[in-house]
Amino acid sequence: MAFDVLTVLRQSLRRLATGPALIIAVVFIVFETAAALVPGRFIGVTPGIIGSGAGTSPIVFAPNPLPAIAEVIVLVVGLYLSLVTIRVFAGQWGIVEREHLTHRVGFGLLNLLGIIIVMGIAMAIGLVGLAGLFGIVGLLVGTILVLVVATIAFFAPGFIAVGDDNALKALRKSLGVLSASPLHVVSLLVALLVVNVVLQAIGVLIAGVLGPVRFLAPLVLTFFGALGTVFFLIAIARAYDQTAETA
Repeated sequence: MAFDVLTVLRQSLRRLATGPALIIAVVFIVFETAAALVPGRFIGVTPGIIGSGAGTSPIVFAPNPLPAIAEVIVLVVGLYLSLVTIRVFAGQWGIVEREHLTHRVGFGLLNLLGIIIVMGIAMAIGLVGLAGLFGIVGLLVGTILVLVVATIAFFAPGFIAVGDDNALKALRKSLGVLSASPLHVVSLLVALLVVNVVLQAIGVLIAGVLGPVRFLAPLVLTFFGALGTVFFLIAIARAYDQTAETA
């Protein structure tokens, strides 16, 4: 179940410059920008309540549900684009086929959401719970916990999108890949982090140059953020494809 890290990176970068990848990135940008334009927030924090000892809850739900609806739409679209991206680029040539867009979409979305929930629980326990109870030491342990869960779950989206596995089975198979090739998986994750940092740095530099044109700088940052997301998904697909071939 081994895969070659350099091959995955090379294939992912090459496919990032293809039409399907750029179209998916643009769709990400369109929906994120549209959601950002929705006025107001659905959930807010009342100033001065936290730490004041008052019996009032600091969490306030605004009467305007539009921001929440916008966030839900962005979440669903993001999950769908993730599903399609992995399916498209798990193939050797990254060609979009009808089956990539329509095959068991509801099943795939629900199980990708399951992976997000698992990650959310890990973050809640690690970064909020442990940090709140044990301070800096708890935060450090919590961060390690989140990283471990993220590493275990790395291949799960591939098993869901392409292999039609449910979230639990996908996590179990992803753990199997990690157990078989821990150094490869960790090396790939570190390499992906480095590439994403470089992409975001390029975006910041370009945005800085375009600073006088106020509306262009945020658009550039969003574009490079979307590119980083698409690159990560392509890498999952290419690593999954190599893993499936050698399994």
